[in-house]
Amino acid sequence: MARFSQDLLNPYHAFAILSGTAFAVTLLWPESAPEALSALMRGPFFPQAVAFLVGFLGLQIGEAEHGYGPYSPDGRVGRLVGLVATGLGLILPFLLIHRVEAGLSGARFAQIVGFLVGYGLFWALVGYATATTVHWDGLRFAIKYGGLLAVAFLPILVGLPVSPFPAIGGLWAGTTTGWWGLLLYGMMDAGAVGLWLLWTQKRSSRR
Repeated sequence: MARFSQDLLNPYHAFAILSGTAFAVTLLWPESAPEALSALMRGPFFPQAVAFLVGFLGLQIGEAEHGYGPYSPDGRVGRLVGLVATGLGLILPFLLIHRVEAGLSGARFAQIVGFLVGYGLFWALVGYATATTVHWDGLRFAIKYGGLLAVAFLPILVGLPVSPFPAIGGLWAGTTTGWWGLLLYGMMDAGAVGLWLLWTQKRSSRR
């Protein structure tokens, strides 16, 4: 197992605890609640909550990875993917139980897990980039978490799948909104990694 910064112990613990709390809420949600709200709580609510939380975890992973260990850019990207996947692995039993309880198909479950990895990786890259380029703690905090909240909530007003809430909801229902969200984050991750590798190559060639 790859070693990681001790700064990630608390973020992993918080992610697992908060995800477990969201999972418990879905299991204990009362049958007497309004039908529309019950459909949400017993449907996409839990993976939507996990997506929101994995964004925060991704930012913390990216910042903790900045300057940790003598890794090449390729190796660093692999570590970011692995660390995001490790976080999701901690709550995989919750996701599997929820999938069985909700009767979600294996294909849709795999798409949702793929989205969670891609979404978490995107914010890990953001966290790493801000740690590299923004050296004032207050400004870095505002950019990271303000950007995460803006991306999570503002696009909901028009249903854009850049927000994890309509994207996960679409994947749960098997609509094109969800597929576009999955494709969008796959493309953004690939583009960000490609630009990063080009930038590091240019810096290396100038030395």
